[in-house]
Amino acid sequence: MARWNSDNIPNLKGKIAVITGGNIGLGYQISLELANKGAHIVIACRTKSKGQKAIENIKKSLNRKVSAEVITLDLTNQKSISNFAAEFGKKYRKLDLLINNAGVINLINREETNSGLEMHMATNHYGHFALTALLIPYISKADNARVVTMSSGAYRSGDINFSDLNWNNRAYSRSKSYGDSKLANMLFMMELERYFIKNKINAISLSAHPGLSATERQQTIGIGGKLTKYLAQPVTIGALPALMAATHPDAKGAEYYGPRWFVRGYPKLEKKKPVVFNKDLAKKLWLLSEQITGVRF
Repeated sequence: MARWNSDNIPNLKGKIAVITGGNIGLGYQISLELANKGAHIVIACRTKSKGQKAIENIKKSLNRKVSAEVITLDLTNQKSISNFAAEFGKKYRKLDLLINNAGVINLINREETNSGLEMHMATNHYGHFALTALLIPYISKADNARVVTMSSGAYRSGDINFSDLNWNNRAYSRSKSYGDSKLANMLFMMELERYFIKNKINAISLSAHPGLSATERQQTIGIGGKLTKYLAQPVTIGALPALMAATHPDAKGAEYYGPRWFVRGYPKLEKKKPVVFNKDLAKKLWLLSEQITGVRF
């Protein structure tokens, strides 16, 4: 298991997978590997042309046809999320794999959505929360479905400040706001697993993080981004923890996968900080997320 890689992914023929942000970076690599093993991939991204280009690149890389399509999705826009779920439901009966991958990281200045939500939390957490909720009817119809929510080692510095989630009344910190959203991802992953168990849904919820990976976005972030070009592992390796969570036959609900040496290396099962097991905190965030998004499970 020390060198689990994409060769270990089982045959996925007949499986349907949705990958948010599946057109670029880690999402693209996840899409490619799932398609390579026979899954039908649905790339969820803002621009249809960029998603189509990603599919063409996957075909060229694999040198064969693949089963894939694009459905547009803007995670900061509730109408777009609802439209995505509606279009998915018109075409598919079930959903085997949902990879909540898309996100923003360390935005230099505080940004907010059209509805006034801070961008890190809105994109990384609220958007995926609402999307997952709306796709539950199709997840529940799959056999052994999985939802993998991408987090980050930055969750360790996170703190859910319920009195000012939008950073209206405190000095904005790009690293802190990002870390908070990644902790939210972990808490959501845990509460979603409890939801599956409580409602007897044949699915599991897991999380993963890519370590320090040479994505286009990561390499644009200050001095650290410049160092990434020299220190980071390739995206082909960075995508493996999410792929392991999504496909390993022995994976269990509420597990968290990451690189063997925290920021680099082949994937392994990781321990979680005690805060991730705080049921009251996770439930409070869940209920607030329902209130903010207007979407209930």
